[in-house]
Amino acid sequence: MKISLKTIAGLSILAVTTLATSLYADESKANALLYISPNDYNYSVHLLHPYYDYWFAQGPLVEPIAFQALKEKVSTLTVCKANETADAIIRIKPSLFYNPQLRVYHSKLVATVYSGSGNVIGTYTGEAQQQGFTSVDNGINYHLNKVYTLAMQDLMTKLQVSQLTGSSTAEAKLPCGLIGNQMEPKINFY
Repeated sequence: MKISLKTIAGLSILAVTTLATSLYADESKANALLYISPNDYNYSVHLLHPYYDYWFAQGPLVEPIAFQALKEKVSTLTVCKANETADAIIRIKPSLFYNPQLRVYHSKLVATVYSGSGNVIGTYTGEAQQQGFTSVDNGINYHLNKVYTLAMQDLMTKLQVSQLTGSSTAEAKLPCGLIGNQMEPKINFY
């Protein structure tokens, strides 16, 4: 098999350009990225109740609520998929607890805002309570959406949007996928 010099040069240029593009994160056209941990999509939460056994994943419930609320204040917002960068990264950490004796849903959303380079700008908390039963899946989903929406409304009153508009160089930007590599508690009692 005869390999010409042109073939070797072409393959080496292709290898170098592939390596160079894989080293750098994708530059997003958005000013801000919404990051929700993959654990909130993969691991279910159990609602405490003596008779009904209900498990749900928090990520699919919180993402549209958070995206809708943040999109009103930050016009160019996208959801972090893997390796994008932006001027600000907003990490939402949901938690929910149900009190079956009082029939009250308690939700808490913690938003940590990071600059493009990975420095923490601020941490904000939104909390809410919603009266409701646990009986049918549609009813439970209604109460879960309602309590997360109320917590997001409380969070949006505290979140400083003016801090999200900043610029940093492309070399100093942190990919949003690395935000989730920080230590998280394994057990959440709230």
